[in-house]
Amino acid sequence: MGLLIVRLLTLLNTEDSHSTVFHVAETLVEHYDQIADLSIGDMAMLANVSKSTMSKFARKIGFDDYYDLKDSAPFVEDRFNNRLNYLTNIVDTLEKNELDEYFSAIQEDIDTLRQSIDKAAIDRLAQALVRYHKVAAFGLLFSESAALDFQYKLAYNGKFIFTCQEDLKQEQYVREAGEDTLIIVFTNSGNYVQQNQLLPGWPKKNSFRHSRAHIFAVTANPELAKLSYIEDTIVFPHRTSIQTHAFLYQIIMDLIVARYRHFALKNRN
Repeated sequence: MGLLIVRLLTLLNTEDSHSTVFHVAETLVEHYDQIADLSIGDMAMLANVSKSTMSKFARKIGFDDYYDLKDSAPFVEDRFNNRLNYLTNIVDTLEKNELDEYFSAIQEDIDTLRQSIDKAAIDRLAQALVRYHKVAAFGLLFSESAALDFQYKLAYNGKFIFTCQEDLKQEQYVREAGEDTLIIVFTNSGNYVQQNQLLPGWPKKNSFRHSRAHIFAVTANPELAKLSYIEDTIVFPHRTSIQTHAFLYQIIMDLIVARYRHFALKNRN
């Protein structure tokens, strides 16, 4: 999924529905297939705003100008030849009516997780959640959905953490976080902490590398444990070719929250 559509959808999820920013984002989404062919004047007319407002909007969401935004608009399925992308990996499997393969993959990965979950790592993260007052959880796309779920699950137990969908705000938070902050990263592949996955060519990401925060990754990639700026990891097994991590995240989160509750209550007594 491209950078522009991700940022537009995030605005629709977070902005006041009566704001100009929301209105412009909504107009761009409604006319998304036309953006690449419309001038700034044409798009401004569709949104009933001035060209300067359209330019300010483009800069607000992280583009150099409207033309930079426009260049990001064309949607190319699997633009980066990533065989693990949602359409290629999940939807194609289901369209081929390979339901047994889909359900079997989920079951196999869950069974493998049950047999090999790193309970010691679960406890280390749970204890870190007790120690750190400032905590954030981040991920990209479906992994950010896990971060949001984690936020709510912890809130049920009186632990309040920060997360946000906007990639620019995530980057800012990571860069500015101090040693008193715990950042939990959900990243199946591990690429989220090393590369800007929404940009063409996946350029190197430096925000985590230079962050002073305590960074704990929940990942299927054991290589992350070797990175100097990753303090600790929960590495979960991912044996099948189907991307099942959205299901595995939920189980891992429940285990973390249960252990957090245990340690938090013990700490109070």
